[in-house]
Amino acid sequence: MLNTPTMRFDQSRALTMTEPACDHLTGLPTRKHFAADFANLVSGAARRPTCLVLISLMEAEQYGRMLRALGHGFGEQFIEHSARLIASLLPDNEQLYHVSPLGFAVCLPCGTGQNARPPHTEIIAAAFEAPLNIADIPLKTTIGLGLCPDWMNVGAEECLRAGMAAAHDAREVGTGISFYSAASDDAHRRAYQILAALPLALAGNQLHLHFQPRIALESGACVAAEALVRWDHPELGVISPLEFIPLIEQTALIGTLTDWVIENALSSVVKLRSAGHDLRISVNVSPVSTAEAGFDRRLLRHCADRNLPASAIELEFTEGALLAHAKRTFSNLETLRAAGMAVAIDDFGSGYSNLAYLDQLPANVLKIDRTFMSSIRRPGGSDYLLRQMIDIGHTLGFRICAEGVETVNAYRYLQDLGCEEGQGFYMAAPMRFEHFTRWLQSVPSYG
Repeated sequence: MLNTPTMRFDQSRALTMTEPACDHLTGLPTRKHFAADFANLVSGAARRPTCLVLISLMEAEQYGRMLRALGHGFGEQFIEHSARLIASLLPDNEQLYHVSPLGFAVCLPCGTGQNARPPHTEIIAAAFEAPLNIADIPLKTTIGLGLCPDWMNVGAEECLRAGMAAAHDAREVGTGISFYSAASDDAHRRAYQILAALPLALAGNQLHLHFQPRIALESGACVAAEALVRWDHPELGVISPLEFIPLIEQTALIGTLTDWVIENALSSVVKLRSAGHDLRISVNVSPVSTAEAGFDRRLLRHCADRNLPASAIELEFTEGALLAHAKRTFSNLETLRAAGMAVAIDDFGSGYSNLAYLDQLPANVLKIDRTFMSSIRRPGGSDYLLRQMIDIGHTLGFRICAEGVETVNAYRYLQDLGCEEGQGFYMAAPMRFEHFTRWLQSVPSYG
């Protein structure tokens, strides 16, 4: 148990509460005690501006890795040592609370001037910059201090939640200390709301696919289409895939979403072929899913169940995503390529591209990022990089598809460069399946 002058607690009051008088590990009053004391704590704002300081020792993921490597006993020593260190840096008249496994809270007088940080927060942050010596093991933590001033009109739980949000922001921006931001907090809460809503969206009719045609530039025929997932939420409205896909990729839900996209894309291919349209449908799939054992067999079985050749499907990845999961993903993709399925490198040239690895990737299509079309649209723009990428791709045996084709001049110029396919608003915007099938009945003449 900790034994420092700052850790005072009225145990006679605590005996009337349902939980112990103090946390068994640190000897500090707990979150429930903070809630009971909250009114008195914030009432100090009447005589001085008061700021809640939420101190988060490290992210839960980092703590989990530490426990796996060094054990729970070490984890308890780390928390106890950190609590003792923080308490020793506080004024004698300020009470520290242990409000979560890795979180501590204290109400301190606000600073002065535009900064208004409580002076002791700088001291606490500085104390954790160097590694802590725990059981003769140096441990570098990523402490975050969230500051919430003027919280008289909210409850204790909401105050602690806001403080945790600010501590998370402090880590993300690398400052170690951050004031609560309503805009940042709203973004995090929206992200959580999106993740929580996905299972219902998958079970209902909120998700659907849009299809954007890919045109063979020489003939003007539609030879493929990219399937793009869209989400119409009943309360949040249309949620962009640029917002929800990165969130979902960080969770186990990405596998469920991948299965949904593949199932619906395959069903769309069957309908198109029944209507006489021999098209290839391209699907963006997360390498997190393709890295799973047996992904290749499952996908080929889905095709076989629908009497579809593997060539009816194309998988799209960014180069960076492929390389990040190379060892686990390449064998699956090589199996699919051998079966006749196309694999495309999406957004090629957008910042990650490593030519040294290009000929090692199990892919046969390069989709050049739309940013390189600006050199065609802009008077006097240099197309050197565009021409070089097309030449390198052809030398390595790739079929080239240019994204972001928005003008007839760009279309014709890409034809002259020998680019096989194009995709962009000049030909067609993404559209729902029923609109896409009608569009296919009368594909206009391009170029």
